[in-house]
Amino acid sequence: YRFNRRYDLASMIPRLGWAAAQTPPMPYRLLKLAEVHG
Repeated sequence: YRFNRRYDLASMIPRLGWAAAQTPPMPYRLLKLAEVHG
């Protein structure tokens, strides 16, 4: 399912907007921790 829609930009943009709106914000300190360990 995921790979069948990989190059379908018309459906990818609304899905990205939905995912961004549903994802809770991440505190800056957690972002910095990921940078140090990555």
